[in-house]
Amino acid sequence: MSSESLFIENLIKNIMLQIHTNLPARVISYDGSTKPPEADIEILFMSKSKSGELSKYPLVQSVPCLRHVGPLIKGDVIQVAVAERAMDELQKVPFDPGMRRMFNLNDAVVIGVFDL
Repeated sequence: MSSESLFIENLIKNIMLQIHTNLPARVISYDGSTKPPEADIEILFMSKSKSGELSKYPLVQSVPCLRHVGPLIKGDVIQVAVAERAMDELQKVPFDPGMRRMFNLNDAVVIGVFDL
């Protein structure tokens, strides 16, 4: 493999590692009194630096929970989906999410609970 091909392959890999779609997490706290209910979560995947060092993702706070999920308890292992764009302006009609964030963990939504 040429050095140019290796560079492109590594560039693509690094970009893909920064795009979040669906990932497992653990509930740290849950607030069922908000609308929608929200949870603070810990991502269970670890991130890896260019040097190969593993580290935890930061706590993701106030993650909305879909209605069918039901009440959560601390320690539940959940699956979260990450929206393609910012969810700050979510409403019942089409809206402009702006270009602030794309595939960002701050736009995660709890979609289910694993029965482990």
